[in-house]
Amino acid sequence: MFPTCLNSCRYRRGAFTLVELVVSIAVIGVLVALLLPAVQMARESARRMACSNNLKQIGLACHHHHDTYGVFPPGYAQSPFTVPQGQIIEGAHGTFPFLLPFLEQQALASIYRWDKRAQGPENQPVATAQLKVLQCPSAEPDRWVTAVEDPTNYDYGGKSACGDYGGIRDIDTRLVDLELVDRAANYEGVLTKNFLTRLADITDGASQSILVTEHAGRPKLWRAGRPVPGTYAIAAAWVASTVTFGQGSTTDGATKPGPCAINCTNDREVYSFHPGGANAVFADGSVHFLPATIDIRVFARLATRAGGEVVTIP
Repeated sequence: MFPTCLNSCRYRRGAFTLVELVVSIAVIGVLVALLLPAVQMARESARRMACSNNLKQIGLACHHHHDTYGVFPPGYAQSPFTVPQGQIIEGAHGTFPFLLPFLEQQALASIYRWDKRAQGPENQPVATAQLKVLQCPSAEPDRWVTAVEDPTNYDYGGKSACGDYGGIRDIDTRLVDLELVDRAANYEGVLTKNFLTRLADITDGASQSILVTEHAGRPKLWRAGRPVPGTYAIAAAWVASTVTFGQGSTTDGATKPGPCAINCTNDREVYSFHPGGANAVFADGSVHFLPATIDIRVFARLATRAGGEVVTIP
């Protein structure tokens, strides 16, 4: 009897009771809850770094374009306009078709039609290419803009792949009238409409002038971290004119112009899914993280290429 009892006692002592199991699960749950924010933060940090690397590549491509042709590409070129690649006689073409040879996309560059509009049927083989270097990893991947979001450009049934980056066309002078930004000698950005900027034209200094920044999430319209159902930010195709208008908005992103420069709306304004700000590559090739709290007056000084303002990068 004694050995039997001994074996039985040993067996009972080695097993988990229901209470012990519940306590163990609770402890594991607490540990997971404590670790999850740290894991998510680490993942976002990696995504933000990858986004920064994308902009670094884009900045280098812009400089290779400048080395090759003596000018940066335009923010967008509206016909009729002559570019080093040829005569644009139809529609508008954004920055990134100009950069394809310098982003290791020579095959796409060789079939791109400069004589046809970027979003037209002739350029579908290029416009439908999903290029990872033009997508921020913090945004939804491989998005499309179609006739649902943009019937004007895709009424023939086409579509285009979306991108998350673009230059700044200019600073809206209504912000001057609202006394939100300084009066300047020139309100245009480096990558603006129908202008081929040289480094010599950036009199504010290449290290003090934004070249390309984020405006992620299109064609969905985002305001202050929330999507707006049934409304679209249609300037979404990477082949097209995805420039930022430099208008700012109210903090809820609903009204433009306004005092918020970053992360309030992606409707042609600077916007990212990174907490606290957005990445930008400057005309000297350096990449900086611009805080969402930046004063629009400071942002405007960084956005213009020849405004004559004095500014320090936050």
